[in-house]
Amino acid sequence: MSGSSRYFVFVMRAVSVLRAVSVLRALRAFGALVIVPAALLAFCCPMLAQTAAPSTAARDLSGVWLGDGAGNNRALLLQPAMPLMQPWVKAKFDSKGVTTQPDSFLESCDPLGAPRVLLTNTPEKIVQATGEIILIYERNHDFREVYTDGRPHPKDLDPSWWGHSIGRWDGDALVVDTVGFNDRTWLDWSGLVHTEALHLVERYQRIDHDDLRLDMTIDDPKAYTQSFTAKRMFKLKPWDIGEDICTRGDEQHFRQGIVQPAAAPAPPSK
Repeated sequence: MSGSSRYFVFVMRAVSVLRAVSVLRALRAFGALVIVPAALLAFCCPMLAQTAAPSTAARDLSGVWLGDGAGNNRALLLQPAMPLMQPWVKAKFDSKGVTTQPDSFLESCDPLGAPRVLLTNTPEKIVQATGEIILIYERNHDFREVYTDGRPHPKDLDPSWWGHSIGRWDGDALVVDTVGFNDRTWLDWSGLVHTEALHLVERYQRIDHDDLRLDMTIDDPKAYTQSFTAKRMFKLKPWDIGEDICTRGDEQHFRQGIVQPAAAPAPPSK
């Protein structure tokens, strides 16, 4: 806070105190001392009351959001992750940083998992309910439940595609903590793998009415030597999410149109 701002706040508080003293004298004159505390709070502490609780509007994340950057974010995690790869992870990439592993989502319509689903160019919908927040993704119409009722992670989690998510508010930011993943998904679209030790933390903060900031922290000591982070911005959209379903027909088309031609030996040069 600047010096001029501090001075302004000081003056406003002094004026409020003087007003409270005037009210106190008037109340004494009428013998109404019992309501002095309420009057004192109303006149003396309005700014304190306004700043004590987080903004309700800032904690409202509901709506349909689309990530910025489209395809540029599909490998958002690759650059910070490359120097941190354990040897067995690095072996899955060639010298140019291109994965040598098949993509189970494109080949078999497996769930994308998180954080990969957060790097798509399709929208997601946030629904806030009592005790939980539901994240619905247009891609494959998948969803996640984030429990905000204070429960901890279960100690005997069975590994799953989306893991187990709990959330809490840190000021105006929603912090989502997820563990219990299986190891069958990629972290992003570039082929970053992970193990069942993956721990994902997402921090959602509404910057203004139309802008949402997401900060991600990825920690998997079995795959990477230390945790790493990434950020993505989202825009509020006046849409409903559609239905983008991966089907067996899509899988067959992908195999016949892309996988098989790519794997075929090159014709002999003339």
